[in-house]
Formats: sequence, C-alpha cells, structure tokens
Amino acid sequence: MDEIVLCKGTLQVEHPDAVLLDYLDVRNGFAFPSYDRLVTNGSTALVDADLLAPNLIGAEVDRGRFSLLREMLPELAGVASLPEVAIEDATDDQLAAVADLFAVLDRPPWAGTGTHSPVRGTILSKVLHRKRPDLVPLYDSRIFESYTASGAIPRATHRTWREFMLLLCGQMRDDIRAERAAFETLRALAAEDGAELTSLRILDVLVWRTADSWH
Repeated sequence: MDEIVLCKGTLQVEHPDAVLLDYLDVRNGFAFPSYDRLVTNGSTALVDADLLAPNLIGAEVDRGRFSLLREMLPELAGVASLPEVAIEDATDDQLAAVADLFAVLDRPPWAGTGTHSPVRGTILSKVLHRKRPDLVPLYDSRIFESYTASGAIPRATHRTWREFMLLLCGQMRDDIRAERAAFETLRALAAEDGAELTSLRILDVLVWRTADSWH
C-alpha cells in the first residue's frame, strides 16, 4: 500500500501497512498489545481498574489522578450506553454523545486552566477508548498537532473540551470514510497478524506514528 491521506487531506501516511505492522510488533515496545488487550471487567462499564489503563499507553495516572478519575466515574458512566456504531458510520447526534463524555472536563470541580488541570483530554480519552475503541477517539499532543497545525481543525483559545472533541470526532469520521477501502484492508492485515483493531484505533496509530517523525 503506497499511502493514505488523513487529517482532512493534509497528512500523507506513506506505506501505512508497514507503519501499522511496525506498531504491532511487540519487540518495538509500543502500547499494543498491553493497552488494547487489558481485561478488567469484560464489559463497557467503567470500573476502577480501567482508570489505570492510560499508564499502558504513555499517560501517567498517579495516585492523585486516580482519585480524581474515581470522582468522575458517575459522570463517565454514559460510555456504557453509547450507540452500537463505529465512528465511520456514526451520525452527528451519535458523535455528540461521545463529546458529551468530555464535558466533565469543562465543569467544576474538574475543570482546569491550561496545564493546571491534572486530568485532561489525553488521560480521559485513554480511559474511555478501551471501552469503545470503535467510537471514542484517542487523543494526545501529537493528535492535536496533526489535526490543528494543518488547519484541519481551526485552533481556538476558548473552545471547551466538548466542543473540541466533537470537531475531532467529526474529522476522524470523515478521514475514515474517505479512505474506507484502505482501512478495511488495514484491519484485515492486522487480523492476519493476530490483532483485532478498529479503524479508529488504526487511524490513531497512523497519525501518531507519522507525527512522531516530525519530532
């Protein structure tokens, strides 16, 4: 496979099949399979053990963050009732239900300014994604840079977490739809390698690894 284009046509991923297989190779020390195959309660309902999952994918959850996440659990329970649809097939209203989960970061007592909030979108996305890897995106600074530096999502100073995640969900949905055949091929390739990954998880791998080459 030569390349696919993501981030609203602004990011070219060359040889995405090789990028994906490199990530799946356990000898390379990436988050797969530790994060993706972590088993807690075997359902989409969040439990305490799920709150530690970000540690397996590069986001530290120390005692303080764990305590804050436990306080948030009632606000996050909606992840268990998200619609049974993959992001590439989701409607705007269904994406809004995903974004609603991140609104907890916009409300006291968990809202913070800049880096002063100990639990932000990166950690929360890595808690929630495991429960619905087909619908809830992963997020971190590389995803932010890839989708905003290019203008795929315009930057805004006072945008809420809910507003940003809704835009991110929508653009990721459009990216997968635009390259649907390629993602189906990549999912089959991953399955041949023993990894049952969603298109959304593969999208994260491709964007994250390509952004890594910028650093």
